[in-house]
Amino acid sequence: MENNQDFKLLEKQIENNITDWYPFKDDTDYIILKDLSKENIKELELSANNLKENGKILILMDNNLSVNSICTNNIDKDKLFNRKEIENILDKNGLIYRKFYYPLPDCKMTNVIFTDKHLPDRETITRNIKFYKENEIEKNAQNNEFKKILGQDPNLFKIFANSFFIECSKNQFEDNEIEFVSFSNMRKEEYRIKTIIKGDKVYKQAGNDLSKGHIEQIKKNIDILNEVNLNTLDRYEDTTIISSYQENRDTLDKNIIDKLKNGQADDVKILINDLFKELKEKLIIVNPEINVFDKYEIKYEQKNIENLTFIKYGLWDTIFQNIFFIDDQYFFYDQEWVEENMPIEFIIYRAFKYNQELQNFLDVQEIYKDFNINEENLKLFADLDNKLQEKTRSELNWKLHRNSINMQTIDNIIQNLKEESNQKEQERKNIEDDCKKLLNEKDSRIKFLEDNMEQTCNLLRQKEEEIERMKNSTSWKITEPLRKIRRL
Repeated sequence: MENNQDFKLLEKQIENNITDWYPFKDDTDYIILKDLSKENIKELELSANNLKENGKILILMDNNLSVNSICTNNIDKDKLFNRKEIENILDKNGLIYRKFYYPLPDCKMTNVIFTDKHLPDRETITRNIKFYKENEIEKNAQNNEFKKILGQDPNLFKIFANSFFIECSKNQFEDNEIEFVSFSNMRKEEYRIKTIIKGDKVYKQAGNDLSKGHIEQIKKNIDILNEVNLNTLDRYEDTTIISSYQENRDTLDKNIIDKLKNGQADDVKILINDLFKELKEKLIIVNPEINVFDKYEIKYEQKNIENLTFIKYGLWDTIFQNIFFIDDQYFFYDQEWVEENMPIEFIIYRAFKYNQELQNFLDVQEIYKDFNINEENLKLFADLDNKLQEKTRSELNWKLHRNSINMQTIDNIIQNLKEESNQKEQERKNIEDDCKKLLNEKDSRIKFLEDNMEQTCNLLRQKEEEIERMKNSTSWKITEPLRKIRRL
């Protein structure tokens, strides 16, 4: 019961995610149809008949062929339409002009919205964060299934998306240029923002009234970057953060991985060393009486931090994914977080910790040694990172998301038991084969001994017969007296 109450609380918090990003226009008449299915299809037909000349219908619906319906037991698929079916219905009702959006995990608890111009890949599909009700069973992890589909062809996502948000009209309309929308639902309410990619810009805005203060902090971080002469793609206007969208450029992490795949390890080392050298020089080295470990009450011995270089502005999310390398210069973006009196080595630690693919190509422990980071430092960094995550992460939402472990584990346990059973069966077969082999060897040995024993007995019998013949011979009898004398 408690879990379901938590779920309803979260559902209430983010119920407007599906529409509050949409650019409604005052001169356009809108009809919104939620949960469209075969049970209420008449509403669509009625709305299409009554639609004004400048009107639009916004349809929110689940997909009959969705990955969600494949992975989850408790979905009534029979009442849902698939994409082809709904397109045929829209055509019949004259709604021939349309744009598809793809909300994930669905239209009710939306965390991310893709479009035909911005389909997911194996990395961005991880933004599909599902929250689970009590007793909700998921047979397989959705994102694993999506990754299989995307590996075949990204366009297949259009068919197997969980839900559709369809903007449609009888008359041609101007595209709003929105390609992508995401919401930071895993955070506490005071840190939640929405991100919209529109045209050649990325816009970040407060997700609710509580998170307006966080937007103000991001604005201050942009001022810090400009103050210390670090390049940034970000600026702000009033309560909106605006970034230059780098559509055809790879972030620094992908740049590094490409170079490593091409055997350019020396170039990568220069890229990394120059990056942290620039950060160290420009973020102002300090010798604080109270540092970030003190602030978060992380215990340490003075000797374990003496090798660290503390900086005034600890922009601790300057990870490789938040940096572009353009014309031999580093450009930073999406810098939401800062802590004063933080070691530059902690920023280095996070840059590698939060890129698993990079760890497959580089010996991270060796890199830590190059930057004079020791084991005691790493323990402190792990504690600090946990504190920072706890500060921003919503424990309620994290619990609802992690609840999936219990549900997915049911099928995983069955699968593991099958695998374990197969393994045990193979072990039994191996033992049986070994026993048969030993028995065969034993039988062969026994046969060998039996054959040799029979041969030996035959030889003994032949010897005895030979001796007997000698005793009965004339020469044996003549020499009998001589043998007696020899014995005496």
